[in-house]
Amino acid sequence: MIFIHDFRTLHNVSTPDLCDTFNVAFSDYIVPLHLTPSILEQKMQGENLLRDYSIGAFAGNALGGFILHAVDNKTHPTVLYNGGTGIIPEYRGQHLVQKMYDQFIPAYQSQGIRKIILEVISTNLPAIKAYTNTGFHKTRTIHSFKGNIKTHKSPAGISIKENTTPDWPLLATFMDMIPTWSNNVASIQREAPFTVTWEATVNGQTAGFISVHKDTRRIRNIAVRPEFRRKGVGSALLQYAADQFRGAAVSIINIDEHFPEIDKFLQQAGLMHYLSQYEMEIVL
Repeated sequence: MIFIHDFRTLHNVSTPDLCDTFNVAFSDYIVPLHLTPSILEQKMQGENLLRDYSIGAFAGNALGGFILHAVDNKTHPTVLYNGGTGIIPEYRGQHLVQKMYDQFIPAYQSQGIRKIILEVISTNLPAIKAYTNTGFHKTRTIHSFKGNIKTHKSPAGISIKENTTPDWPLLATFMDMIPTWSNNVASIQREAPFTVTWEATVNGQTAGFISVHKDTRRIRNIAVRPEFRRKGVGSALLQYAADQFRGAAVSIINIDEHFPEIDKFLQQAGLMHYLSQYEMEIVL
């Protein structure tokens, strides 16, 4: 085994090289995951992932592991989001995640970072142990769903169309649940070239919306204005998305455990729960 002691930012790592390491690290992951360089670039743009705040574990010039970090603000960041941690199999067992954080947390503190947040699959016990040993603690559980949306006839009076310039301050008021990082309004806005937002209108009023990443068909967010709930608006939005994707399977990874009514709504629409994640954080 080659032991790694060289930890530095990903400043000089190209997207193809990072993508190659990402795919090797996730080749035996709980959920199959394989990215192309273009999809990785989309992820980095949407989540605000920056190489200068991300960490690499190097064996010579070879990248053996990484932690991808996003910032809440490019000028004066105070929060980092771990958008992906991966160690390729031959370098595992060296506590590299904890070592990377042990080396970089003091630098982050000096740069004004006050908190780091992440999501980890609830059955990924080695990763949970690594994060816990670093000082992270669980803040909430997030459920994920996927499947084919059941077809049905939408109620009359609901009009749905794409909006390329959504009124996000208005749409944000439709949400009861705080989205995870990659599904919040800021991420959807950054991801705009790759994500479509459809809005439902009833009697001239915006009644709800759904935003979906066009390539992955992952629902970033769906919400209905409180006064229009239980009137078929959410189901109509899901149906419209299914029609646009010609019935292909969709997914959503963003449902807080404290909102069981959303779980029920998604399952009634034909989606099945397939995994849960813990949102974790460390205050620096």
